[in-house]
Amino acid sequence: MADRQQIHVSMFTWIVAGVCLFYLLINFLLMHWVVVKPSARFTNDENHLNATLAMILKPRWTGSLGHSQVRDFLLQELWELGFHTERDEFEDGVAFTNVMGTINPEAPNFLLLCCHYDTEYLTNAEGFVGATDGAVPCAILLNMAKTLGPYLREELRKRMDIGLALVFFDGHEPMPSDPKDSNVLRGSKRFVEMETLPLESIEVAIALNFIGAPAQAYMSHYDSTYGLHNRMTEIELNLRESGQLAQCHLLFQKLKDHDTDLPDDHYPFLDEGVPVMHLAPYRYPEVWHTAADNAAHLHWPTVLNMNSIIRQFVYEYLESHDDDTTFRVDS
Repeated sequence: MADRQQIHVSMFTWIVAGVCLFYLLINFLLMHWVVVKPSARFTNDENHLNATLAMILKPRWTGSLGHSQVRDFLLQELWELGFHTERDEFEDGVAFTNVMGTINPEAPNFLLLCCHYDTEYLTNAEGFVGATDGAVPCAILLNMAKTLGPYLREELRKRMDIGLALVFFDGHEPMPSDPKDSNVLRGSKRFVEMETLPLESIEVAIALNFIGAPAQAYMSHYDSTYGLHNRMTEIELNLRESGQLAQCHLLFQKLKDHDTDLPDDHYPFLDEGVPVMHLAPYRYPEVWHTAADNAAHLHWPTVLNMNSIIRQFVYEYLESHDDDTTFRVDS
């Protein structure tokens, strides 16, 4: 009888120990998942990217029919994607229009991404559509908004600490009456002067340009956002290792190129102390300001990979935002 009771106690002890080990294992796996939670996977929508790019790839110098068509398309697309839309019309010889879409327009802080949608009027490049010079960056921003749509509408809108702003500048290119090769940047200067979005609310202004040519490399241009640039490089490596990128050379380099930079719409923000990132290669594409800057000469692996990297970066920035986030030089 005593032996039987001892066997029951022993079995009970082993059962209890097994249950404890089971719960310890479950807790370990849960904690491990929290610590090494995999990168969020978002479904690529290449059909949307291609359709968007097709709508933008047309001659669109300020005042042309193509320009007004692209402007209206940007506004309609942002509205359909759930953004609060604004258009700022101003004149400087001719009429210009900046376009902005925001999620959480009343937020005290914003991540701002921008590019220009106009093309230069080139008499020596009939049919110039500026694929790398504006069209691809515009398409990337709209596609990012489309593929992040559920997160932006269902989760970000519940937050009060951070908002997202997408800005499409007009007047980036000089008009025929302007001095040759002048950096007029009418749209971005207007945006900063009028504070279309309060400058103190912009945590980082990220300008995209000259994206889509082959053999491009992206380096950090400003020390204040070097950490964000490095995060871009890590995201690219993570996406590459998980098989989410197209076969392509490494785009982002953990290198500082703080002494040179191509002029672009981030300059007015930089002058006002807003932290900036310039997502542009270290040199102009070979097709720059020629009729060859078209869809046929785009390096699609670069376009697709930049699209995936930027989308993941925007998601991570918004999702991990807290009140201590700041990159301001004067902070």
